[in-house]
Amino acid sequence: MLALALCAQRAWAFLDPPYITPANPTAGELVSVNIYGGECDLVDYGINWPPPVTQDGNETTILLTGAHEEDPEFCDISVGTYTYPVGVYPPGTYVLRVNWRYGTFNGWITETLGIIPFTVSGVPPQQTFVAPTLGGAGLVGLLLALIVAAMRKLRRHLA
Repeated sequence: MLALALCAQRAWAFLDPPYITPANPTAGELVSVNIYGGECDLVDYGINWPPPVTQDGNETTILLTGAHEEDPEFCDISVGTYTYPVGVYPPGTYVLRVNWRYGTFNGWITETLGIIPFTVSGVPPQQTFVAPTLGGAGLVGLLLALIVAAMRKLRRHLA
């Protein structure tokens, strides 16, 4: 067993479980799916862009097209987070199914990377920030004060 353990290779291909952003979406916000991975697995191959998103009731499915390499010699895919927009939802409870397919000599292999339940809350109350401003009378008063200050400074300078 020790000899076999010394011959073991580390796993090169990886895709972490997908997650959505924002974590707690509100109505009208764009929901995106994020997947961290790389080395021997590529989620975005560019063949099927934008990835098809289908919705059946409260279940949404996104199909990502990628690549998978079995031989570590050819694993040159950079590691990073892939982000894809899924859609904007009204308030309610939803399920997002993230599928990934990659080509082999025998055709396409499709795998489910994750099923993400999420809830979209109603629109939060709009916070309005009112910056202090001057009305017409305040602006005239400020202008007169500036003229008086400039006149005093000019008189002292001339005297």
